[in-house]
Amino acid sequence: MRKILIVDDEKNIRLGLKAMIEREYANRFDICLASDAFEALDLFKSTSIDIMLTDICMPEIDGIELIKSIQNFEHKPVCVIVSGYDDFTYAKEAIRYEVRDYLLKPVIREELAKTIERIEQELVRQEEVKEKLTTSAQQWEEYRESQLHFYSLNAPVEPDEAERKLAQLDLQWMENGFRMMLVKYAGNPERFTSQWFRSQVEMELEAAGFSSDIRNARFFNKLNHLVLVIEGEHDFEGIAEHLLRSNPDLIVSVSGLNFGMVKLYETYSEATTALKYAFMRSTPGIAVYDDFRNRTVPYSIAVDSIRKISNMMGAGREREMLTTLHRVMDANEINRYSIDYLEALSRTFNELVFDHVFQLYGKESVELLKRYKAVGNPYNFNFFHEYVHEVEDLVLLLNNYIKTLKAAQLNNKEMKMALEYIHKNYAKNISMTLVSNIVSFNYSYFSQAFREYTGENFVSYLKRYRLGKAKELLETTQDKIFEVAQSVGFENTKNFNRVFKESEGVSPVEYRNQKKVLAPTLGHAEQSETYPE
Repeated sequence: MRKILIVDDEKNIRLGLKAMIEREYANRFDICLASDAFEALDLFKSTSIDIMLTDICMPEIDGIELIKSIQNFEHKPVCVIVSGYDDFTYAKEAIRYEVRDYLLKPVIREELAKTIERIEQELVRQEEVKEKLTTSAQQWEEYRESQLHFYSLNAPVEPDEAERKLAQLDLQWMENGFRMMLVKYAGNPERFTSQWFRSQVEMELEAAGFSSDIRNARFFNKLNHLVLVIEGEHDFEGIAEHLLRSNPDLIVSVSGLNFGMVKLYETYSEATTALKYAFMRSTPGIAVYDDFRNRTVPYSIAVDSIRKISNMMGAGREREMLTTLHRVMDANEINRYSIDYLEALSRTFNELVFDHVFQLYGKESVELLKRYKAVGNPYNFNFFHEYVHEVEDLVLLLNNYIKTLKAAQLNNKEMKMALEYIHKNYAKNISMTLVSNIVSFNYSYFSQAFREYTGENFVSYLKRYRLGKAKELLETTQDKIFEVAQSVGFENTKNFNRVFKESEGVSPVEYRNQKKVLAPTLGHAEQSETYPE
C-alpha cells in the first residue's frame, strides 16, 4: 500500500484532503498527516513516503524549502503543491524541483483525484520497468541494446559481419529505411536518473501514439542520452514536439533517413552532429540533421585575438579583455559556420589561454581545476551561453589569480627593501610611517604586508632585532649599558633595561655576567638570532 503524506499547518485542510482521498480510493493508500515541515521531515526518517501533498505558506520552513530538502533522499516522493496562492514565482520554483502538479485551494475533489491517478500510473510504469530488469526478456533487451550501442559508436570493419549480427537482433526492418533520434535531458542533473528518464520518455511515447506496431529499437548511450532508432518516415518532429510539451527540459536531435543496418554508425553520427547544433540554441528544442547537412562555409580562427586575451590577464585590463572574449565567442558569428568551427575555436582557446596560463603560473586549487576541465569540452554544458558564461568566469578567476601572484611578487621585493633599511638603520629613530614611505606603500597596506611577510608586526620585529644586536654587544664588548642602549636605538637606559628584562627575563647586566660565566663552558658565544632577509 502506497503512503501519502499531507503537510499543511491548517488542521481542517489536512483532514479535508485526507477525507477526499479516502472517499475516492477506499483502502488504497496509507495517509499520514503533518502540521509543518519539521513534523514531515521526522516522518521521512521513519517511513517511506510515495506521494507528498504540501502547502507552501507554513511557519519557519515553507513548502518549497521542504521539497528542496528531500531532493537527495534515496526514496524521493512525488510532490504536489496545494496552495491558496496562484503565484508565478511559486510555480517556477515548483517546476525546478519537478513538482507534478499545483492545485489551488479550495481543492476540487475531481482535480485531486486526476492528479493522484496520473501519479499512480507513473509509479506503476516505473515499477514495471524496474521489474523487467530481473527477467530474461530484459536480459535479452540489455544484450540487444549493448550491440546497438557498440555498432552505433564504431564503424564496422567488416560490414557483412556487422549486418549478420544486427540481423540476429531482429533489425532487418532497417533495410526499409530508418532515422535515429537522440533525447537529452537538460534539467537539473542532481535529480536525473536513467531509469526515471526511460520510464518518463516511454510513457510519453505511448501517449503520442508511438505504439508497438512501429518497429523500433532503443538504448541509452554513455552520456545518458536516450537513443531511438525508428523505422521509415514516421513523424519524428511530431513525436519530438510531444516530448517537449510533456517535459520542457529535453533537447531532441534527429538524423537523416538512411537505409541498411550497415548505416547505423553513419546515422548515429548524424544524430550526434544535430545534437551539437542544438547546443547553439538558447533553450531546449529540436535539431534536425538535414537542416545543417550542407553548412560548409570556410572559416579561420581569430588566433591573434585569443592570444591578446591571454596576454591581458593580470594586467588590469579586464574590460578590454572581456570585450575581446565576447567578440571571439560571438554566437551569431559562430552560427554562420559548421559546428567544426566552434570545436576548433574551443580547442584554440584552451591551448592559448587556459593551458598557457596554467603552464606559466601553476594550478591554484582543485576547484579551479574542475572548472578548467569542464570548459575543456563545450558539450559538457547544455547550451552555448552556459559554456561562454563559464569561460568568462574562469578567465576572470585566473585574471585575479595572476594579479594576486604578481602583487605577492612585488610585495616580496618591497618587503626585502624594507627589511634591508631596518637592518641598516635600526639604531636610528625609525618608524613604520618612515619605512612605508621609503618603499612607497600605503601605511595600512604596508602594515598588513609586513605582518604577512615576517610573521609579526613592525614594532615587534624592530624591538626583537634591536635586542638581538644589544645581546651581541653585551657578549662581545665592554661598552657600558647606556652605550649599548644608544647603539641599538633606545633613547634611554631605563627603557632599555625594562624592554630587555621583559624579553629575556634578566637585566642587561645579569645577561652579560651570565654569558661571562658560561663562555669557558660553551667555548664560544651562542649564535645570534636570524631574521628574514
